[in-house]
Amino acid sequence: MIEIAELTSQRTLELPETIAAHFRPADRFVVWVEGDTLHLKRITPPPVTEIVAQAPEGEPLSLDEISEIVHEVRRQRRAV
Repeated sequence: MIEIAELTSQRTLELPETIAAHFRPADRFVVWVEGDTLHLKRITPPPVTEIVAQAPEGEPLSLDEISEIVHEVRRQRRAV
């Protein structure tokens, strides 16, 4: 599928609806240019289970530690 995106006067890239429908408004992208080609790659944060799996072994995480991990993941997803 080939569509046309438009760079607005506010310097934002407006994606065609058929392309934008594949993403959420809070999605973030890595962007780079090669010649006249613009590349966009969606950044996918790791799932919470993967973050918790990286916790040090031994004592289980406290509820406060788990809560902080959840809040941090949510902050990362909301950041634009």
